Amino acid sequence: MEAELLQVLSPQSLRALEEWQRRESVILTQVNGQRRYGGPPPGWSGPVPGPGCEVFINQIPRDAFEDRLIPLFQSIAPLYEFRLMMNFSGQNRGFAYAKYGDPATAGAAIQALNQYPLQEGVRLVVRKSTEKRQLCLGDLPSGMGREELLMVLRLVSDGVEGVTVKAAGPKGKDVCALVHYSSHYAASMAKKVLVQDFKKRFGVSISVQILPGISANTMEDEVHRAVAEQAIKVMCHKY
Repeated sequence: MEAELLQVLSPQSLRALEEWQRRESVILTQVNGQRRYGGPPPGWSGPVPGPGCEVFINQIPRDAFEDRLIPLFQSIAPLYEFRLMMNFSGQNRGFAYAKYGDPATAGAAIQALNQYPLQEGVRLVVRKSTEKRQLCLGDLPSGMGREELLMVLRLVSDGVEGVTVKAAGPKGKDVCALVHYSSHYAASMAKKVLVQDFKKRFGVSISVQILPGISANTMEDEVHRAVAEQAIKVMCHKY
């Protein structure tokens, strides 16, 4: 087992990564199982990318790191963010996410790099990211309203863009909510802290589930409001 791990974490690959970071002055930040570049990177002058700007990258060799991947995806256009999923052992988990400035550029990256031969016998799979940016919260404190929930969420998590709250159960005492975040990363980070924070703050154990997206630009539209309420109904199991 140790020999296999050493083979995956080859000294040559690690040295190449370190040398590339020094040469290009690249900063990588590892948080909760992923190593992140940018978000935004130095010198980024455009707006924060919206939906449809991220691509999902799969079939990454375990000894391939950012020094090989970021330049490849930057050959299409500047990256706003790149996230490589990591194990605690130092291996990558075989997949990553690259975010561009607009959906058209993300589409161009998919066209150019899907099935790209990164090394002999290995072709990358590149496709549109599902960008799951909604969290469904169940078992919230009785009587909690939208404004109070928004205040708490913005204290403990970044990127909150909208909240739909629904009272359910006998006399409306059971409270569920659908929370829309600015990115999959923001939603994932929030999911990791909300249960513990609500337990500490209110003494309740809430449920948190991540679910597929509803457009941020139409959260207040009646059709999407109905979709949001249906998501709460299905995911929170309170009706």
